[in-house]
Amino acid sequence: MKAFNHYRRKQQGAVAVISGLALLLVLLPMGGLVLDLGHLYIAKSELQNAADAAALAGAKDLNNTAAGIDTAIATGQAVAAKNRYDFATAVSIPAANFTFSDDPDGPWVSATTAKATPQGMTFVKVETGSIAMNTYLMHLAGISTVSTFGTAVAGRFVINVTPIGICAIDPANRTSKYTYAASGMTELVEFGFRRGVSYDLFKLGSLGGASSDPYQINPVDSPPSACSASNSSANFTAPFMCVGNSAVLTSGVGQVYTNTGMSASLDKALNSRFGDYSGGSKCDPASAPPDLNIKEYPCKGSNPCKAASNVDWMSANQNVQNVATSTSNPKLPKYSLPSEATQPTTASTRVSSPAQVADYGPLWSYSPAYQADGSTPPKAGARITPSQANLKPMYSSNSSTNYFDTAKYPTSVGSGFDASSDPAPYNQTGNANYYTSGGAGAQANRRILNLVLIDCRTAPVGPASCGKMNAVGVGKFFMKTKADFSGGGALDLEFTGLIEPVPTSEVKLYR
Repeated sequence: MKAFNHYRRKQQGAVAVISGLALLLVLLPMGGLVLDLGHLYIAKSELQNAADAAALAGAKDLNNTAAGIDTAIATGQAVAAKNRYDFATAVSIPAANFTFSDDPDGPWVSATTAKATPQGMTFVKVETGSIAMNTYLMHLAGISTVSTFGTAVAGRFVINVTPIGICAIDPANRTSKYTYAASGMTELVEFGFRRGVSYDLFKLGSLGGASSDPYQINPVDSPPSACSASNSSANFTAPFMCVGNSAVLTSGVGQVYTNTGMSASLDKALNSRFGDYSGGSKCDPASAPPDLNIKEYPCKGSNPCKAASNVDWMSANQNVQNVATSTSNPKLPKYSLPSEATQPTTASTRVSSPAQVADYGPLWSYSPAYQADGSTPPKAGARITPSQANLKPMYSSNSSTNYFDTAKYPTSVGSGFDASSDPAPYNQTGNANYYTSGGAGAQANRRILNLVLIDCRTAPVGPASCGKMNAVGVGKFFMKTKADFSGGGALDLEFTGLIEPVPTSEVKLYR
């Protein structure tokens, strides 16, 4: 019996050892799995971060040119190389792993293909490629390597152009100049528009055969792609007008699809810039916030004016906006030029001198006029000061008329606005004559509308909701007052210059 008990005790010890070994055989692979999966997860995160950074950096360089494609790849590779995976290894992404598209969902094309037709290629897809790594403990189970990768898509889907088209007054000449005979001082003219002067877009009229108020532009379809009439509807277009962007005309010139006339309900989309979301507005304050300054600058008098007194910085009454119209034979624009100035050399411009400064309404709300430089064609030169303007008959045939109260016109930019911008009534704070706060979440320059300038010498080709027209540029306009599309319609905007290059929306990750 003693011998038997001794044998049993020896067997119990062996079972304990065997059980321990068996448990070790189970725990060791499990521990290895946890350790190696953790390693894999960290490496995956590192590669994904590198892909995200490379895509975001590269997408910022995509500018509708072949050179932009090359720059995007070089920038993306450089940024990726600053990242590490497996704790110490630099991330190296081959150029072939950068592909491009005009849509975040593809289809994706190589850099070579993208450079052949770079227009609209605003998205980049970056793939690190599959990276193999040695395992720590899983090789004991026969798994010696594992692999992972990172992939990201970044770009900008839209450009900051509001889907509204207006007739360029002088579509044949991007820039020209007025020359004041007495002094030789010049004034820059851009497609016939004068900086600092207001235009009621519903009164511009058709200037060469195309009959329309401002054109409602299809915000997503553009030639040569097909036009969907539903994409030109007010309901579809309204959100784009709320934000002030679209996905067409990325280069600033080309063709657009227009819808004749402006739907009355769309004034609500534009008025979000004044913090007005009433009347069934489709605008979301989160994506379409009010402007930093929502103070209106109306002209004095009855409709279309609504002010009881003239604005603070002007020294004369202002009654109506400067209006461009068309004559019957031939259909050429007729609009006010400085009475002392020599007209631009162009067959598509006529001269009509205003009787008084009141014909213009409030001037220089957002931007002053500019002289033309000495280049050909001319570009913006020196800014014209209120004192210089008062010395010249820029806005009246009466040379003794002062347009501006030089003691009140701003000479510096208020807090919260871009310090590099021209001092103007709009960018002031603390003065109730110039400024009313837009409240929480407000953004500066929301009242700026970048509008498509159309060559209206040729009528739209195609159906009314999908008429194909030629765009010659993008103009920057400032909303002085709220839009009102009821009745005859009113959209009083001050011209502040041309946009070049076309302003792009913010680059962001899509996956």
